[in-house]
Amino acid sequence: MARFGRRFSAAAKPAGAGCALLALSARSADAQSLDLFAGTFGPQDILFLSLYALTLGAIMIAAVWLIRQRATICAENDTLRAALADAQAEAESGATILAADDQLILVYSGQGAPQCFGSLPASIAVPADAQRFRAFADWMPADTAASLTTCIDRLKAAAEPFRQEIALSGGAIIEVAGRTVGGLAVVRFQALHGLREELGTLRDDSRRYLATVETLQALADTLDSPLWLRDREDRLVWVNSTYARAVESSSVAEVLERQVEFLNSADGASIARERRLKGAFSGKATAVVAADRRTFQVIEAAGPLGSAGLAIDISGAELARDELRRTVESHSATLDHLTTAVAGFDEKTQLVYTNAAFQKLFGLTDLDLATIRDHVSLLDQLRSRGILPEDRPLRVLKEETLTTYRATEPTEAVWYLADGRTLRVFANPEPKGGTTWLFEDLTPIVELESRLNSLVRLQGETLDFLNEAVAVFGQDGRLRLSNPVFAKTWGLGADFVKDKPHIRAIADEARISILAPEEAEESIGWGDFVRAVTAFDEGPREPESGEFELSDGSAKIYSVVPLPNGQTMLTFVDVTDARKAERMLREKNEALQQAYEIKNDFVKHVNYELRSPLTNIIGFSALLRSADTGPLNTRQSEYLDYISTSTSTLLTIINDILDLATIDAGIMELELSDVDIAKTVAHATEAIRDRLREHDITLNVDIDAAGETFRADGHRLTQILFNLLSNAVNFAPIGSEVDLKGWRDGDTVAFCVVDRGPGIAPHLIAKVFDRFEADPVGGRQSGAGLGLSIVKSFVELHRGSITIEPGKEGGTVVTCRFPADEPKREAAE
Repeated sequence: MARFGRRFSAAAKPAGAGCALLALSARSADAQSLDLFAGTFGPQDILFLSLYALTLGAIMIAAVWLIRQRATICAENDTLRAALADAQAEAESGATILAADDQLILVYSGQGAPQCFGSLPASIAVPADAQRFRAFADWMPADTAASLTTCIDRLKAAAEPFRQEIALSGGAIIEVAGRTVGGLAVVRFQALHGLREELGTLRDDSRRYLATVETLQALADTLDSPLWLRDREDRLVWVNSTYARAVESSSVAEVLERQVEFLNSADGASIARERRLKGAFSGKATAVVAADRRTFQVIEAAGPLGSAGLAIDISGAELARDELRRTVESHSATLDHLTTAVAGFDEKTQLVYTNAAFQKLFGLTDLDLATIRDHVSLLDQLRSRGILPEDRPLRVLKEETLTTYRATEPTEAVWYLADGRTLRVFANPEPKGGTTWLFEDLTPIVELESRLNSLVRLQGETLDFLNEAVAVFGQDGRLRLSNPVFAKTWGLGADFVKDKPHIRAIADEARISILAPEEAEESIGWGDFVRAVTAFDEGPREPESGEFELSDGSAKIYSVVPLPNGQTMLTFVDVTDARKAERMLREKNEALQQAYEIKNDFVKHVNYELRSPLTNIIGFSALLRSADTGPLNTRQSEYLDYISTSTSTLLTIINDILDLATIDAGIMELELSDVDIAKTVAHATEAIRDRLREHDITLNVDIDAAGETFRADGHRLTQILFNLLSNAVNFAPIGSEVDLKGWRDGDTVAFCVVDRGPGIAPHLIAKVFDRFEADPVGGRQSGAGLGLSIVKSFVELHRGSITIEPGKEGGTVVTCRFPADEPKREAAE
């Protein structure tokens, strides 16, 4: 059509020019006609008319030609339109056929963008837009897109055909084929269906699996662990390079050819047997690698084509595990000897370790620890035992505890337990999770600190209120500590003492001086105190003491006491009153000594002077009762009985006084022998028999447990028992009972006398052994008060003891205990 258009345009140009010339000629002819009619024709006019006629003829000829040419062009245009319609119909038919075949064709004819024909199924999910479709990297894997782009470039540049199958991300597979058609490069994208699709899928899977296997084999060759594959007949079909090096083979092919086993035959058979039974084997085995026996963790699992195995060298891990086990055991033994309680919990708060101090601190047994699941259950159990702090709820305590497992830094707290103990609780988070808890019992420290503070305050209060002057000086000779009495003793000012002066300054400041006694060869002074405080003696420092008088008339006893760390304490005790009292006591002692001597002389004299007439009275009273002197009337016999009773009592008192005087003089000696206990008791009870009958008192004697004999003075023992029974009968009610018991308790022989009388008042028990102390309340007669004093003196001479206590049913219980091994003790002495 373009060609025909150009022709039509060229023909039209002369026709237009001719029409214009014809019109001009016509206007000229009209003008000339007017001129012709106006006058005659000239030569120019004739020429002009000729030209005009010629031009008109040419125009007519051109018009006829143009009409014919236009008819021809119209016929050609109709023919071309019909051919174009046929071509379009054919193209639409081809596109319809291409679209129906689920394929897309790119046609490259030059450097520009290719033409796109057809389309792929919507299920493949590829871009429908041609421009987006040509951006292969946007809708297919990057490596596949790069490979396809390279193949298309080679097709356009070198007419190199290609064919490949591409697996898309959605699982669909398309076939891409490229070839040249004439001067065009045609690339066809076609979706695979049926067997072709399945075959393509299989090919893609095969390539992917082979690539995966090759990748895994490449990875396996880099491993330090031997790896192998076996077929169903247990033959090696593949090993990695580490396997070949481990069995000292030159290559993998040599291993497969020779079937060199990594493990020994026994281990291999055991592994194969367990793999057949259970499908897999996992355990430890040993093998010699590079002349060194190592331990491996062997894993071999069965599969469809045989089995695969892996051996991991755990020799280092085993050594580390053994070392760790020994270290843990050593740490456990060390922790068990610690006094600090230690408990370890894992990241799930499960209890994993405790030491002996932890169990002891909270009173937990092994069974208790076995029932503890986690830290919360431990807190519950401790709260049920009343051990946890009660200053906050258990819920808050649990939250505080669980917070430590999320903390990154150690935490510390103090627990004041309900039982009065104080614990320092330290929680240390572990890097791999869990927490180690340390419980330190601060109770002794708190108590010690409290006692120390109390002691310091007590010492301060004590020093301040002491009548003794105390001063402590440091290594530098300066005053460290003193009480107010020290400043008062030496006339020092409070401000001066507060400045901690040097001892030399104290010597210069003191307003009270030391007097030197005239009779003393050497006198003490402040210079001696200065030397004692500031001297650097190489030998041990010894305490010093002495006495001096001050200018104010007081007397002091001083002491220089070395203290640790080079310190020295000076003490000054005011003994002024003591010295005055000492002189008074010395004078009084001399007077008492004289009185004592006069008393002894008087007692001896009185005893001697009284014994003689008393003996005569007793003798003549006995003669009066004799039948030779004649009969006595009733009144005379009664008077004679009174005389006998009074003289016996007086004789007993005189004997007691004489015995006490002998004891006081220290000249009383016991006549020790093997005393028959039964006979001695019988003598004592016989002497008291008349008084028992007189007052209708029953005497119960039980000495079976006392044994037969023991070492003692028989006469004094009889005297002891007689005095005890006499005292009991004197206070026992009429018709009551008195008990005398004897028993042996280890190395001791004891006698006990019990009465049912009114007893002894508690405030009088301490005085009953004093001389001339008699309690007439409840007694029938009041004696001289020497009986129990004599008993106590005789018991103590036997190195025994005597006690008095109230009876369970009233009355008094007097118990005397004598050592049963007196001969051995005498031999030892």
